[in-house]
Amino acid sequence: MRATSLRDIDLNLLVILDVLLQEKSVSRAAGRLHLTPSAVSHALSRLRKLFDDDLLIRDGRQMTPTLRAQEIAVSLPSTLRQVAHLFTAPKTFEPATSTREFRLAAPDFVAPLVVQTVTRSAPHIRVCCVSNTSVTLREVSHGDCDALIAPSVFRHEGLRARQLGEWPWRVYGRSGHPAFERWSMDAWTSYPHLQIWGSPEGRTRGPIDKRLAQLGVKRHVGAVVPYFSMAASILANTDLLLTVPSMTMASMQTRFRLEQHDVPFELPGMSLSLFHSATHGGESGIHWFLERVEAACSLL
Repeated sequence: MRATSLRDIDLNLLVILDVLLQEKSVSRAAGRLHLTPSAVSHALSRLRKLFDDDLLIRDGRQMTPTLRAQEIAVSLPSTLRQVAHLFTAPKTFEPATSTREFRLAAPDFVAPLVVQTVTRSAPHIRVCCVSNTSVTLREVSHGDCDALIAPSVFRHEGLRARQLGEWPWRVYGRSGHPAFERWSMDAWTSYPHLQIWGSPEGRTRGPIDKRLAQLGVKRHVGAVVPYFSMAASILANTDLLLTVPSMTMASMQTRFRLEQHDVPFELPGMSLSLFHSATHGGESGIHWFLERVEAACSLL
């Protein structure tokens, strides 16, 4: 039996074969397909050549399928449904009724805003927020995590990015902190500092320490905590200083009566981006979720 190339296959022939195997009659198949009997007979001749088999043998007024045709009849309907599905437009995402789960990897100061923004318009949706330090870029590119908020310097060939904005670095401390009486580089280095493990400074040698190395200046890190949400209460009750991008403390500064001052040396702002899979980002549900995350981050 000769090998058959996909280029030799007319899908319309398979549709006709499916009906022929169900009706076992050229005339009845022609009626269902709105074709003439001669057109169906011609198609059957082409199918016999394609499969190198008689497929249907006349037996009185009916046609009996061959063993090969019986095998084809088992799988052909599902095959045609799968092909038809390829050309079916995906269902439109309906946030008001959807019960879908979305997974976001983001710093903890972003998560509450995202949850609030999403649940207002989609009460049945579940948002699963995890630390952006617990998810790899590969997981995001594969669609295992729907979105990641991280510094814009991150790169991965399987990701697309939407820039969320750039924020200046600021120094935070308790109200009345003695360092702020005569604010300077000497005052900044005279007190211990708080670091956030999940920040750009907490995991690697980040922008601050790189800049300090250029300036030949050292600082003492007195404490490291895992979340931004833990920082404000610590600052309010100690003489620790915290140097972070301004958006990280926006919701806590007034509540904990923290003072904010400019960094006493030149330091470029922190740019954040919303990363998502290059192959999944066009899906309507993901597109909707990314827009909600962007809207939430615009409040920072």
